[in-house]
Amino acid sequence: MDSNGNKKKISRTTAVLLAVFALSLLIFITVSVIIPTYEMNRFFRGYQVYGGMTEELKDSVLYEDMQSGRSFCFLGDSITNGNMTNGIAWYLPLKPYIKGKTSDVCCGGWTIKDLVEQEENIPEADVYVVAIGINDVLFPASVQASATESEFTYRAAKLADVLKHISPDSKIYFIAPWTFVGVDDWYVERGNRYRAALGEWCSGTDFIFINPDPVIMSVFETEDSHKYMFNEFHPNSPEGVGLFSYAVLKAAHDQGV
Repeated sequence: MDSNGNKKKISRTTAVLLAVFALSLLIFITVSVIIPTYEMNRFFRGYQVYGGMTEELKDSVLYEDMQSGRSFCFLGDSITNGNMTNGIAWYLPLKPYIKGKTSDVCCGGWTIKDLVEQEENIPEADVYVVAIGINDVLFPASVQASATESEFTYRAAKLADVLKHISPDSKIYFIAPWTFVGVDDWYVERGNRYRAALGEWCSGTDFIFINPDPVIMSVFETEDSHKYMFNEFHPNSPEGVGLFSYAVLKAAHDQGV
């Protein structure tokens, strides 16, 4: 065969190889990028912020931090861990709006004392969002619980020291103990005291306090709480986690933080 025939054969072989490579690359991108992205978007569409993300909810320092690309670590109890929602955390509807890396350290039943004792397990982060305290309020007989609101804020200060030791330049948000329904007035009053004490303590620090309770309760004034709550103190999914995440953003806007 002459040299022209060999060149044509080589050209055809090269074309076939290039076509196979292009097809393989297309399949790889489809399987590893396009399909997972579609599935992720479809997953997140099922867990949206109550009422949808609005310009009002975007008007807060918290939302600016979410958009900044800074890393977030969420600290909390069963509501962060998603014990009653098949692992769906209260903050899941916020994740599509957080441009940086996210992580969490949480466990069902944890109190603020439990978080203080987790120093070795808490990763470095630019922003910490601490949502803890409902077990301190509702289960005062527990050896891990804070018996009084002053003990609760004392432990909040200890936790802040832990987080600053891990990430000295980090920003810390403290979320007030979550809303609960259908319990004795004694617990309601106790919860209000703990929220007020945490807010007062934060006001004398560089830490940011957000109290979503009034927002959640305002929704319950016009809508049945059972639509959003799995039980007395756990949100359900997807409505409950959508409401809790909304309440945090709305409170951040209303409080100017």
